[in-house]
Amino acid sequence: MTIQWDRIITAETRDAAALTQAKAAAHAALAARIAAARSALITDLPGQQMIYLAKEAEARAWLADPAPDLAAYPLLAAEVGLTAPDATALAQVWLNMALLWRNSAAGLEATRLAQGAAIDAATTVAEVRAVGDGFASSNW
Repeated sequence: MTIQWDRIITAETRDAAALTQAKAAAHAALAARIAAARSALITDLPGQQMIYLAKEAEARAWLADPAPDLAAYPLLAAEVGLTAPDATALAQVWLNMALLWRNSAAGLEATRLAQGAAIDAATTVAEVRAVGDGFASSNW
């Protein structure tokens, strides 16, 4: 019998593979948790993000226009009377919603980046698990 030294799996190799797998699983769990948190705050429909950005831009333009004509603001015109009684109030609602989203998104992004960095910095499977356990127990 011949020992094939290039096929021997050392403890270090096994530990490195386990660490790589643990990090991949932790990153996937982190992404799923952030996605769930974001989904609770948004309307998840195709193209909706573009609509929200267009509404925000239209709201800013309306409020900056010294003599706005509703015909020049199709998104505002489509929603006036449904969400708010007039275009100025509606524009303010849209800007308030954009600000609330940005504040929430900033917190989620900070968490995602910090937790991702902590996962990447972990040198053992136990450290990766500790990062994941801390993240899973957080309330936000």
